[in-house]
Amino acid sequence: MDDDLISLLNIAFFYLKFRPRTIKETREHLYKKVRTTHWSHEAVDKIIDHLIELKFLDDKAFIDYLVRSRTATKVKGVYAIKQELYRFGVDKALVDEYFSNTEINEEEFAKKALAGRWDRLKILPKQKRYKKAMSFLQRRGFGFDVCRKIIEKLIFS
Repeated sequence: MDDDLISLLNIAFFYLKFRPRTIKETREHLYKKVRTTHWSHEAVDKIIDHLIELKFLDDKAFIDYLVRSRTATKVKGVYAIKQELYRFGVDKALVDEYFSNTEINEEEFAKKALAGRWDRLKILPKQKRYKKAMSFLQRRGFGFDVCRKIIEKLIFS
């Protein structure tokens, strides 16, 4: 590796230090650095290839990281997770492949997402409770059928 590229590589390592990143995210970050320095886009591409080779950048691993993160803390549905992955620049084919090969229990996640709100919604009239719970779950990226099924289970339990 060129001595000149070592400092660019260090910038990339610092950027990757805080959380996993996608290839597109890292490339865009380094391209911004290129505007104010003497490096070129070709140098950034060399660094990106080197990081992929060293397994610091891996979009498949990023998908797994994001799905685990979004199903553990602020629970989201598959649709919302897919949209977020597309925003991060993950290839649509990789996302589709991941979700076709991975079993995700959306009903369980929807129930988990709604559990924290349900105590506040229980005091409302049935119609309003249903409407608020439905809109909350749909904002989180859950499909209509999943939302309806979970809300009905909670209302009639």
